[in-house]
Amino acid sequence: MFSINHFLVLSFSLFLLAATIGCVSPHANASTAPRESLRPDYEVVYSPEIQPGAGFDSSKKDLEENLRHIVLYPDICPALPFYIDKTIVYDDRTEIAWTNHCGTNPKMGVFILDNYKLFKARIVVEFRTVGHGNIRYEINFPDLASLEFDNLPSAKKVADVLFSMQNQEKKADSERKSQLVRFESTAAQYRGLKIKLPVAEEQRKFIVQANALSQQKKYAKAIEQYLKVIELNPTSYPAAYFNLALLSAQNNNPLSAIHYMKHYLLLVPDAPDARGGQDKIYEWELMINQ
Repeated sequence: MFSINHFLVLSFSLFLLAATIGCVSPHANASTAPRESLRPDYEVVYSPEIQPGAGFDSSKKDLEENLRHIVLYPDICPALPFYIDKTIVYDDRTEIAWTNHCGTNPKMGVFILDNYKLFKARIVVEFRTVGHGNIRYEINFPDLASLEFDNLPSAKKVADVLFSMQNQEKKADSERKSQLVRFESTAAQYRGLKIKLPVAEEQRKFIVQANALSQQKKYAKAIEQYLKVIELNPTSYPAAYFNLALLSAQNNNPLSAIHYMKHYLLLVPDAPDARGGQDKIYEWELMINQ
């Protein structure tokens, strides 16, 4: 009888111990390994994954429907995160309209998360281990903003979408680099020509239209026209690449801007504005790394 009682007491004690361990945090799992920490008082609780079968429309919906709060850096409302009024996902950026409810005079604004800013970002879901309140899950972009959530499933959905967008940016950049390598031989042939091919009349039409659109600040449309110029002939108008670079920068796409400027420098490395073109590349690299 003594051994049976002893066994029951021991079993009950183990049950209490297991229940206590299970209540340590809302994101605890079976793993006993220490969690990664990127910031003081935060734990990494989820690393995103590419979800099979997720298309742009479904990903866009997840991103637009699951964002609820945002903190901007520098933090102009330390007490509370901003409420997100509306999120719109475009091909090259995400616009997040917010309302500031922490003061007597609420303010409104729009935070723009350009896709290129995801290029080198560390996208994870963190859990805030100190303080009060239910909004403890975050996807943090240092020096930009922190997206905040009151539940882990919502945070996971957004992290997966952002991770997918990041991978698309990296894939596009890899393709650009491969194309630039292939272009090197074309540029070498162009530099070796004693007589350069003239600009065709059809190209001139697109150049004039691109310049007009640029003056109207319709940068995406102007880019389309300049791409038609180089489709007709990739070397007869090197300035097309220079202008494509500047237009891409105006359109908040420094990765493409660098790509096109490198084409220009391959074609005319001794051009009077070559020094300025290389300096622009340095500026755009800074934008990507910030």
